[in-house]
Amino acid sequence: MTHQETDTIIALSSGQGRSGIAVVRISGPKSDKILKQLTHFRLPPPRKAATRWLHDSDGVRFDEALVLRFSAPNSFTGEDCAEIHCHGSPAIVEAILIEATRLKKVRLAERGEFSRRAFENGKLDLLQAEGIADLIDANSIAQMKQAARFVGGDASERIETWRKIILEASAYLAASIDFSDEGDVGEEAHAPVVGLIDELISEFNAALTDAKSASRIRDGLRIAILGKPNAGKSTLINALAKRDAAIVSDIPGTTRDVLETHIVLNGVPVTVADTAGLRLTEDPIEAEGVKRARRWAEDADIRIFLTRADDDIGDRPTELGPNDIWVISQADRADGDLFPNEVDLSLAVATGQGMDTLESTLLQKVVGLTSSDEAPTVVRLRHIESLNESLDALQRAKTLLMEIGDVDLAAFELSIARTSLDQILGHVDVEDILGEVFSGFCVGK
Repeated sequence: MTHQETDTIIALSSGQGRSGIAVVRISGPKSDKILKQLTHFRLPPPRKAATRWLHDSDGVRFDEALVLRFSAPNSFTGEDCAEIHCHGSPAIVEAILIEATRLKKVRLAERGEFSRRAFENGKLDLLQAEGIADLIDANSIAQMKQAARFVGGDASERIETWRKIILEASAYLAASIDFSDEGDVGEEAHAPVVGLIDELISEFNAALTDAKSASRIRDGLRIAILGKPNAGKSTLINALAKRDAAIVSDIPGTTRDVLETHIVLNGVPVTVADTAGLRLTEDPIEAEGVKRARRWAEDADIRIFLTRADDDIGDRPTELGPNDIWVISQADRADGDLFPNEVDLSLAVATGQGMDTLESTLLQKVVGLTSSDEAPTVVRLRHIESLNESLDALQRAKTLLMEIGDVDLAAFELSIARTSLDQILGHVDVEDILGEVFSGFCVGK
């Protein structure tokens, strides 16, 4: 992202298209000048809303809008800012942007540039900025609540607390290094450091465990429906989606590719995949479908393996794990008393038999996979990698103190641990990832 600090930027901050109200956001030193140029009237005091007519370059009024001003540093970006709440006609928004960009050093904002300026001006850290992106992209209640915690700074505060503990441990070691020759500090001076490191190691491990649940909420869960041809996979996915998402046919091998549909369970977005029937085939297209089905299933959080009631049921499929379900489908075709005890449930989608039980079972598994005793501290891959780096450094520092007694190297490892936490917050060595982070934002945010 090319960023010029002297530029004033402007963009539509609300959604594209026609709407009742549109919000145009402005940030930079010429924010007030833009408002004066558009309104031909005195500006309201900061943080006081006022109605003003907007004028084009010929002085012709084209809309009555609500305008607000925010003086630096008390704004979202930390710069002088303004907002224009106009009627949501695309023509009105375009007129505002045209009139504003007539001024020198006023330009249209790039993706995420408002949030990036807020980050660069210390109004929020990188965790909070990423939380804003996740909040905008949220498609479920669970995603919304989790993202709001990051925006609110809950995770940032916890990481700052960890940093302070590392600084405290570093202070103990510094005392041991600097003053041990003077006899003021005994050899036991670094003993409390091990206790602090153990505390952090425990908390880091818990946070990494919680990250698995948090990542599933952010990215959504994956459920694969597997089974032989004509096991009822397409019928089941239609029932779960409550619409005709897949073609249902008595002809074996109708599904040749992975067909995904989206549902929400317990506020968590879930992608359910209807896959090609698992069988050996000489048809190259169907064989590729089977290969894709197995590959998709390998990455799934939950697998539903269907076996027809009137087929050779056999033993429980060995590839199913603890979060997977073995289901007898089309149960109305056979005597349920003959089903193996290892079967998790039986259903007949046509009559609705067993569907409530299946949905309840899936709900329980989703809750188990996404629940956590603590609000998440890390959720993205870069967070997890940095926290693992910090954890490794702490473990090395502990080993150096307990097994070798090397205070200097232990202090160095503590500095690495702290730097890794700083990377999560965006305090150091993150310039190379800022473009990637903020380019994922929408224009106007």
